[in-house]
Amino acid sequence: LGDVYKRQVLLNADSKITFPTRFTGENRTVKLVGEAYFKVSKNKHRPFIVQTENLSTKVLGTEFNLKAYPHSDVNVTLIKGSVAVNAEGKEVMLKPGQNAEYNENKEIEVTTVDTECYTQWKDGYFYFDNVPLIDVVRDLGRWYNVNIDFERRELYHIRLNFWANKNTHLDEALELLNKLEKVQVDY
Repeated sequence: LGDVYKRQVLLNADSKITFPTRFTGENRTVKLVGEAYFKVSKNKHRPFIVQTENLSTKVLGTEFNLKAYPHSDVNVTLIKGSVAVNAEGKEVMLKPGQNAEYNENKEIEVTTVDTECYTQWKDGYFYFDNVPLIDVVRDLGRWYNVNIDFERRELYHIRLNFWANKNTHLDEALELLNKLEKVQVDY
């Protein structure tokens, strides 16, 4: 994405970013499917814009995480600086420590969050705090490139607190998940 000191992007598993070979015009626009952590230098004359299927995030200089996998809620989590999140003609401004979630009802909900929950993936960890089991399993499946199916779909919405190192084998991660004694997960 150009000069490393001006823009840095870390991509999570099963993610794709599209950008031109050279930014021209008034904006620096990229497209994201999946999850990425961005560090963008301030340039008020040429804003940095990240587009996903459902929203766009306008940045002047900041660090933020954007999670936009297909068939999931979209989350923009601000670490430093400020961003404007736009969806369905609505715009919200985020402050550091806030998360904007664009949900299936096409609404943007802003909450104050522990940003570590949204960014630990870039440091090599799964970290979930009060997250539905379906989201935990999707992230595990995405990372290990496996499908994990449920015999009992009513378990999807059980909320979990879960932490694991991404460098462990899938068997070890599932063993830790099963030790929570809320579900029994096999693959």
